[in-house]
Amino acid sequence: MNSSIVQQSTLLLKHISTQCISAEDFGFMTPSVYDTAWLSMIENPDTERNEWLFPECFDFILTSQSEEGSWQSYSSPVDGILNTAASLLSLKRRLARCPDHPDYQDWARRSFNAQTALGKLLTHWDVLSSDQVGFEILVVKHLSLLEDEGIRFSFSQYDALQSLCDAKLGKLPPSSVYKARSTLYHSLESLIGHIDFDQANGSMLGSPSSTAAYLIHSSTWDTKAEQYLRRVLKYGMGLGNGSVPCAWPTSVFETAWVVSTLAAAGIPLNEPETCIISTFLGSALEHGNGTVGFSPTAIPDADDTAKAIAALYYLNEDVSVRPLLSMFETENHFRTYSGERNPSFSANCNILNCLLLQKDLTPYLGHIAKAIGFLCLQVFGESVREKWHTHDLYWIMLFSQTLGLLHDRVLDGSLSPGIFSPALKNQLPVVSLQVLIRTMHLQKPDGSWQGLCEVTAYAILTLSSLYRLPWCQRIFSDEIPSRIHLAQSFLFLNRSRWASGHYLWIEKTTYATDVLAEAYCLAAAFNSPSAPSQSEDPPCLPITFVLHDNVTQAMRRAKALLQRVPLFSGVNPRLLDAASFQACYEFAELQQRRLDIFPRTGMGEDKYLTFIPLTWMASNALQGGFMSLSILRDMIYLSMINYQVDEYMEVVVEKQFQGDVDIVKSIICDIFAELCMASAQSSRTGPREATLSLLDEQDNSSSLLLHDIGAVLRKYITYILLHPKVVVRPSRERQHLARELETFLLAHVAQAEDNLRFSKQEAAATILPLQYSNPRRTFYKWVRSTSADHTSCPFSWIFFNCLISAPNRSTYATARASYVAEDIARHLASLCRMYNDYGSSSRDRQEGNLNSVNFPEFDLGPQNMESVRDELMSIAEYERSGLNAAIFDLEGQLGKGHVVDAVKLFVNVTDLYGQIYVVKDIATQK
Repeated sequence: MNSSIVQQSTLLLKHISTQCISAEDFGFMTPSVYDTAWLSMIENPDTERNEWLFPECFDFILTSQSEEGSWQSYSSPVDGILNTAASLLSLKRRLARCPDHPDYQDWARRSFNAQTALGKLLTHWDVLSSDQVGFEILVVKHLSLLEDEGIRFSFSQYDALQSLCDAKLGKLPPSSVYKARSTLYHSLESLIGHIDFDQANGSMLGSPSSTAAYLIHSSTWDTKAEQYLRRVLKYGMGLGNGSVPCAWPTSVFETAWVVSTLAAAGIPLNEPETCIISTFLGSALEHGNGTVGFSPTAIPDADDTAKAIAALYYLNEDVSVRPLLSMFETENHFRTYSGERNPSFSANCNILNCLLLQKDLTPYLGHIAKAIGFLCLQVFGESVREKWHTHDLYWIMLFSQTLGLLHDRVLDGSLSPGIFSPALKNQLPVVSLQVLIRTMHLQKPDGSWQGLCEVTAYAILTLSSLYRLPWCQRIFSDEIPSRIHLAQSFLFLNRSRWASGHYLWIEKTTYATDVLAEAYCLAAAFNSPSAPSQSEDPPCLPITFVLHDNVTQAMRRAKALLQRVPLFSGVNPRLLDAASFQACYEFAELQQRRLDIFPRTGMGEDKYLTFIPLTWMASNALQGGFMSLSILRDMIYLSMINYQVDEYMEVVVEKQFQGDVDIVKSIICDIFAELCMASAQSSRTGPREATLSLLDEQDNSSSLLLHDIGAVLRKYITYILLHPKVVVRPSRERQHLARELETFLLAHVAQAEDNLRFSKQEAAATILPLQYSNPRRTFYKWVRSTSADHTSCPFSWIFFNCLISAPNRSTYATARASYVAEDIARHLASLCRMYNDYGSSSRDRQEGNLNSVNFPEFDLGPQNMESVRDELMSIAEYERSGLNAAIFDLEGQLGKGHVVDAVKLFVNVTDLYGQIYVVKDIATQK
């Protein structure tokens, strides 16, 4: 089979090499309705009549319109909006200038349908979720131009869009366009009314729409610009059908990408094609003094420069990377273009890959460390916003290839493990397993990813690269090869579709490129790893990533316990292995921070510490590894300090101030009054004064202890309320979190009071369980209030929502969604309390703690402890039915997506602790 892959690869290279030696430029991007519409608006300068320079472009626009009036959306709402807006603008200008045309009525009908369709697209558009390059100024400009033609659109998110546009234009003074060639020339149509086109030159960075806008708005005709557009029409992928792509030529881009993709997969590249391509790329780099853009005449960028150098490396040409580094390096990463605002993840991957291919890495160690640090930080924080591609599996593929190459250079001795910072040593295994779990989770039963050959190829190359990492190979030694083989079977069954690209690549609108799609499919189909034989030893971990035996053994015991709970029964054990491996590194991080807030003096062994990272990592793996690792780390840390505050309140507060906990209550209220409850200051009668008065009544030792308690609790409260993702949330959410956090801490005081009252009761030792005499509330009210609040679930839920919420966006869109979400938290808290009490009833009896089973409702005559606990479990399952109903309702309102997945993750982790307590009590003994 590999021989046929080599043959097809050779044909692809022949096709490209033929273009390289032709007299004309070339490019393989699919036609763009948006750019074609702009060409259709250019009037012929040689006539006074209402004639147009490219009537064939207008014909293409007409034939591309859908029945409902819009134009194709390709891969995003922005595509449909820009395609429809530009085409509608073309129609309106035809109607205004050609009232006597025989097709006038047809144009008018089309215009009306297009206007209606565009209005619907704008109404349903979520502006803040869009991230296409330059969309804000492009859309606003088209709406302005349409308003000049008498069409005005009103939609709910227009103000948000205008704000984004104003912010961007505020950073683009007209002088920046006139001074020198810049990326602004690629989108001149967005600057109509903002610049003087007579001061611009004719170099539009290979953008047909920008060139068209320049010809329309310049007072003098530029014949070079006209000739450029005529070449695009003739030699672009439309091949004379009246359409143009969104960029042309793209000769360096596609040539470098194809060659490097095939060569990196090990596919042999033979002459004479390689000689021709080598000359072409080498000449382009030489012309740009060591850098190059997507064509030999385009402005240089880091992406194409790095890919061209890598391609030449595979063709046995030695090219210096110094110009690449000197032009595009910044303090923390590499930029794609000079003056770039937001970094490109893929560009940094391509640069790092290029550097790792160098024979001697010594001169580039700092650059390599910078790039890998930036990439890992982006993945860990789930802040990857890839600028040039719509699909996550594309950047995941590039990142995985980088990790595989990085590992190879460490293995062959070219790169010292010392290049990794301590933080990076912990991050690399965690992030690599995260993207591996996510990739495997998305595979369909037929072996594909989304049924698309190109995307399936990305995933295969991802799995192949990650399989080179020893921890991935050790954990998934059989599974990765079998998944790759299944995916390759899908590719071969659909081989006729390899050269049919998908609209995944981003320009002003998205586009496809058949040659890149074919190259990725060829690379993915060529070779695949095989599972090791049973006689082979698993690969050893590099010493840099070796974990201490006590950590791995503790995590192994925790994992064994997790396999016994219902949530993980029947789950792929390899998934738990991966999660426990990740948890080991997070456990190491947790140990370094375990004394940040709470002292451990007088505390028992914190055996729960091992479980905390595992519960979050395992639950996330169960859902396909979708959640940001930085959010998981924040929740892991919060879980730890919540355990610690529980211990602290029991061991320090409850024991030291038996019968006099009011002063602790005053300290808590005082802290909140100062930090976050400004509005409550007037409604409380001097909380600080009350606390000081009580302090005066204590002896010196008690007074010092109270000061210490205040300082510790203040650090705990401050960490939560001043967390970076909390302080940016709306005031209403911050106040809600503060109220729930205060309620949680006061619930500890109330629980302490209940425990003291309960422990003083006299009862016969034969009564099991001991009944709580004269409780201040029924079991139902207790388990729904003090007891539920005591679990930390309600306030942790609000904190979690702050972490997962998009900036300037409410987590839940409607009042009902917010109500149901809060109901989920209350059901969950009560359920968690009952599960916890079920598992800790023996310990609570020994320590004199009030437990659910001590309430009179469970005193139903002679019965043993087991029957009482069964009754408690039946009530817990009743609570679970309410929880499940609320989750079902929320999913019906919000639909499937990140928010609902996040809710399920929080529910699973919280519920998991209850399930663990049923199997084993992991709390610290007093």
